[in-house]
Amino acid sequence: METSGRSWAGTPSACLASRPCLPLLLCGLLAGLAAGGSGRGGDERPRTGLCRVRFDGLPVKRDCWVYLPKRFDKTKRYPLVVVLHPAGLRGHRFAKIWGEVADHADEFIVLAPECGDEKKRLWKLADEALVLGTLKRAIEVFPSIDSTRVLLTGFSQGANYAYTFGLRNPAHFRAIAVASGALAARPSPQADEILRRAASLPVYICHGALDRHVPVQRARAARDRLEKFGYRVAYREVPQLGHFYPPREAERIWAWFKLLAAEPKRAPDAPRKQ
Repeated sequence: METSGRSWAGTPSACLASRPCLPLLLCGLLAGLAAGGSGRGGDERPRTGLCRVRFDGLPVKRDCWVYLPKRFDKTKRYPLVVVLHPAGLRGHRFAKIWGEVADHADEFIVLAPECGDEKKRLWKLADEALVLGTLKRAIEVFPSIDSTRVLLTGFSQGANYAYTFGLRNPAHFRAIAVASGALAARPSPQADEILRRAASLPVYICHGALDRHVPVQRARAARDRLEKFGYRVAYREVPQLGHFYPPREAERIWAWFKLLAAEPKRAPDAPRKQ
């Protein structure tokens, strides 16, 4: 069970009412909106804000959430922030948090897929195909997305699976950012090979020093293990914080990713000797 916390949760009704929200849409209509039309003439501005969509061609039928910044310009290319929700919750809450940053920065699009477990809202390894399929369809439907600048991020169990899906699929992402998560894979030849292959991915780690749900020692261990394999790790430990998403953390992560995405992608450093 994930702790919600007022510092990040938001109110679902408020986040849906503050912007026009699309119903479940066919991809043909979505493509019209992404290209700048409304589905009637193609010459109106696209709807912005939080949109609930359902892409076809995925392993299971699930909604996902897309947030277009309020000054969205169909002629520009935008980075994409893929947000994985924590256990027990739905994607629109974190899509809204990141959407507020997108509105302020006016520089990226947000994609928040839903896990396959409709009842308990838990991510599983089987959801890897769902996340990658959702990412692929979003890039196809929204031509403004720059597929070379995709950040994968999450909180709590969403952070655990941001590690899992990101490290297993480094070609799809430019970086990973986790908050209050754990690098779950235990050292083994197979896990070490995954870490070696993905070592070009920079990683941002944020964790509360007083987190009782995922003790901070696990974040420190993840940092040390990743650095041992040559990863570029940005580590931030927040004093007096429990298992909550820190206020304004999305802004900090975006500032980090913005600078990172402007650089050429680097080869990983050589792993440190064991």
